[in-house]
Amino acid sequence: MARRRDDPNYAQVSGYINKELAMRFKVACTAKEVSQTDALEEAVRLWLEKTNLPRLPKLSGIDELVVWAIAS
Repeated sequence: MARRRDDPNYAQVSGYINKELAMRFKVACTAKEVSQTDALEEAVRLWLEKTNLPRLPKLSGIDELVVWAIAS
């Protein structure tokens, strides 16, 4: 099975959040036996649905810098 890191259909997302919130997140993921990646993907998907923003068109073969510029 290919790792997401090596899959061109996945991109890394990162940021800084409150330390207590981060610890609660890690404990909850461990308790639920869910990977942090899967939990973050679900959280982002739910947040985007809540904001009611239109989906971006599917892009392929475009440099990450261009995708970043569009998203910014």
